[in-house]
Amino acid sequence: MGRGGAVDHRPLQRGGQRHQRDLPGDAASGPAPAEGIRVVNCHAQGNRFGIADWGADGLIVTGCTMTGNLEAGFQVSAKGTSGIPGRGGLLTDCVIDGNLRDGVSIGNTRGPYTVRGNRITGNGRYGYHHQDLGGSAGTAAEEIVIESNDIWGNSLDGIRVDRPLRDTVVINNRIRNNGRQRAPAAASGGEPVSYGDNTLVDRRAAWPEDGHRGKVLRVGDRYAVVAANDENTLTLAPIRPGAASAWSADTPAPGTGYELPASPPNRAGITINATVDSITIRGNLIRDNGPGTQTHGIWITDRGGCLNCRVIDNDLDGNRTPVQADTPAVGGHWRSNHSDR
Repeated sequence: MGRGGAVDHRPLQRGGQRHQRDLPGDAASGPAPAEGIRVVNCHAQGNRFGIADWGADGLIVTGCTMTGNLEAGFQVSAKGTSGIPGRGGLLTDCVIDGNLRDGVSIGNTRGPYTVRGNRITGNGRYGYHHQDLGGSAGTAAEEIVIESNDIWGNSLDGIRVDRPLRDTVVINNRIRNNGRQRAPAAASGGEPVSYGDNTLVDRRAAWPEDGHRGKVLRVGDRYAVVAANDENTLTLAPIRPGAASAWSADTPAPGTGYELPASPPNRAGITINATVDSITIRGNLIRDNGPGTQTHGIWITDRGGCLNCRVIDNDLDGNRTPVQADTPAVGGHWRSNHSDR
């Protein structure tokens, strides 16, 4: 979905329905803005991105399922032919589950954008990821709303901010039991190790379920990305949409040695890894109520900063560290954040 770009005629689901829009324009004024687009009740699976807003103004995506896509379930960026990011859109009432990297990835839009009432679960990296994809010149995105979403079971942070934000609202979300990528580094080879086009089996392994999900597996010069794992089997994602194999080259021979990296030690409900100004984080349930994989409730990294922020009435029970500020917050209001630690 873009402004002034060529229409992508590929289906959202291979063999499934298609959504396209021809955009009028003329030589004098250029392409007209892509406004008034609605994507409703779609199923987007097995693509690079499930649904992407690459330049629309006010795109509405509602009631859709985005699953098993190789980069993100939903993305906003300037990666389209127009080179313009979407803005003013609404993502609501969708299921965004089991995508290989991020559930929702928003980058280099200046805002506003609203993400409300979605289930964002089981993704291989972050549930919601606000990042700098280039072209933003370090400017802050403004008026981003993240409200009333269910964000759980993702491999790393539930919400991660890697780009400056201003006047953003994060309210009434249920952010729980994220950080599932908790397995230590692993390396092995020999007779117990075998490979398929989309699997690695190590009969000596005793991995936690999905503890390697989202990691890059390396076997010599080859690599693949882990989509899921059980005690001794890695299930690998296709190397590209529609590919029969997960490997960047030929399937490795039995017994070939492999390497898996360590998991990051901090996996928070909300991580602030950029400077944010005048944002509100209120009324969220940011909890680990069982697996112990979500290590922090709210984490401000040494690269982050929180200026004049309102962080109030959040439930932080069960996290090993409720709040960690490697960079102290400046100004604002921090109160009534409950924790059992």
